[in-house]
Order: sequence, then structure tokens, then C-alpha cells
Amino acid sequence: MGRTLPALTPRKQRDLDGVRVCETDHAYTRLLRKMLRLLVAAVALCLACAHAPPVHPRAVENNTLCAQYVVQGDLVKAETYCDLALEFSPEYAEAWSNKGFIAFKRNKIDEAKRDLIKALHFNQELAQAYNVLGYIYLKEGAFGRAHDNFARALKVNPDMTEARYNLALAYTGLKQRAEAKKELRTLIAVAPNLADPHNTLGVVLAQEGNREEAVNELLQAIQLDPNYADAYLNLGITEMELAKFNDAAEAFKSCLKSDPENIPCANNLPIANRKNALSDPKRRLDREEISRQPSAARYYQAGQVDHERGLLAEEESDYKHCIQLDGKYVPCHYGLYLLFKQDQKTRNANSACKNVLSFAAVEDFPTEVEDCRKFLGASPL
Repeated sequence: MGRTLPALTPRKQRDLDGVRVCETDHAYTRLLRKMLRLLVAAVALCLACAHAPPVHPRAVENNTLCAQYVVQGDLVKAETYCDLALEFSPEYAEAWSNKGFIAFKRNKIDEAKRDLIKALHFNQELAQAYNVLGYIYLKEGAFGRAHDNFARALKVNPDMTEARYNLALAYTGLKQRAEAKKELRTLIAVAPNLADPHNTLGVVLAQEGNREEAVNELLQAIQLDPNYADAYLNLGITEMELAKFNDAAEAFKSCLKSDPENIPCANNLPIANRKNALSDPKRRLDREEISRQPSAARYYQAGQVDHERGLLAEEESDYKHCIQLDGKYVPCHYGLYLLFKQDQKTRNANSACKNVLSFAAVEDFPTEVEDCRKFLGASPL
């Protein structure tokens, strides 16, 4: 497939800086799970904030139920209990934060931003509200606003791994790679079992041209998460840039085992296989030998080898060189016929078959002659 390689893909949000990306559905799902787990804990933790207005006990009870139903995925019940909480305590920041998260889950982005900003108006110490709001800005490409919210989240809670990871993504979007690497390496130090930071750091390093270092980080991501399809994709792309085409092909194959529907991996696997075949030292030596002593038979044999390697364009070129040396060389005319037939180039296949019938003796090429007679009889002229 003759197209430019796609940008590296740290997980879904494509092209944060126009070159590579920095998030995936897989990572995003895990991020949401972490956010959901933190919601219940945040209810209890933030009630103790000294400057927060008094909260009615029934508001706390309903907000706790709201958070629990969010975790269970029942957003209708969750919103019902959040609304009840706000009836008892209209300035209850944690309930507004949970409502913002519910709206975010429903992809009601304007409503989510409104509720999260209201939550932070009532309580400026809600790290999770800053984090979710920052993530919304990150998805919108408003990297400066995203950065500010993630930084506020970390100021409230420096241990918040989600906010630190997202801050690194914001820095990537702002093209501040040194800062992105710093946050990612900090996150790797404090949370060594997370695969995402290694993957994203690998992407950033590859963007800078440090591809060997990038490969090491991507391999660590895969070691931590053997089913991490995007890490395999990024590894394959980086190996291609290093001209390690066999390793790239293996990475794309592993990607497809983890995610059979991964289109970038499916598209890049044949590219890697083709480049791997073209760069084979034995093929290069064979080509040098043919160029020194060219013959129709040698070009035909080269075409057969290229066919086995899947190099169909090179196979066609071999047969055409063969015919230039010997216009009556039947195997090369027949080889072209098979290629054209496969590509549904009927007119070209007809011409090749007519050449076969013109130059082939039935006793020497019985299969080829019979095949072409049938094809010409069934094909429109």
C-alpha cells in the first residue's frame, strides 16, 4: 500500500501536535474507571474541607448513592440522587462535580463544563473536578486550559496519577516535550506498573528522533500490558523508521492479535512485509548477479521469487524485463497474464494470453495454452 506511515498513536486522541497522538480508547476506558473509583472516595474526603458550607446529612447520603450508581453505570439513578443531594444542599460542590461527570459520560460537554465550573466555584479543592474539566479541554484541543486544570488538580493532590498523565498529554499538545517527558518520568517513578506513561514517553522520544530509546519505552509498555495494541502499533512504526522491517512486521502482527479490528496495524503490516522483502540481502545479491548477466530465464526466476515474497509490482517488472530480452519467452507472458487476471485488468490479460497462444507449442506448454484458450473464450474482446 503506497501511503505515508501514520503518526504514532499513544492512545486515541489523534495528532495532538500534528505528528503523533497521545491517548487511546483503551487508556481512556481505564482513565474513566479510575475516575469512577475516585468519585466515591472524593465524597468522603472533601466533606471535611473547613471552608466548605455546612452540608445536610441527607445531601451526603444522596450524593454517596449518586457516586455508587455512577460506578455501576446507571446514570439515570445517579443523576436522580445527585439532584436530591442538591435539593438539600444547593452549594454542595461534590454533588455538582458528580453531575458534571455524569454529563461528561453522556457526552453533554457544555453541561459537564457548566457543572464542573460550578463545583469549583463552591470548592476550589476538588482535584477530580479539575481533572475531568481538564480532560474535556484536552479533547477539545484547548491545551492551555487543559494544562491549567491538571496543574490545579496536582496542586490539590500531587499523588493523582491521572492528572499527572493528562498533564503530560497537555504538554505534548503544547509541543513542550521536555516538560511532557519530565511528567511522564515522574509518573513512571511513582507508578512503575502503569503501561500508558511508557507508551506515551516512547511516542515523545520518537518525535524527537530518539528512536532507540523510544523502542525501549514501548517494549516496557508491552511488558506491562501484553495486549496493548497501540503500543505494538507505535513500536512497529518506530521500527519501520529504524529500517527494522521484520521487527516492525512482528509488532503489527502482535497488534492485530490484541485488536483484530485495528486498521492502522492492518494497513501497515503489508507495508512492513514488502519493505522487509525488498531489503533482503539475498535478493539484493540476486539482483546484482542478474544485472551482470541478464537473461530472460533469470528474470523469470526472479519474478517467481518475488511472487513468493508478495512483491507483485516487482514480479510484473521482472516479466517485462524478461520479454524485452526475449519477446517469445512464454513463461513470462503467462506470468503477466496471471498477474493481470488477478488485478482484473482484462484487456492486459487478453493481450498476454494472445502472446502465449502465438508463441507456445501445445506439447511444451499444455496447461498454459488450455488456460488461455478458456480465458479468451470467456472474456469479452
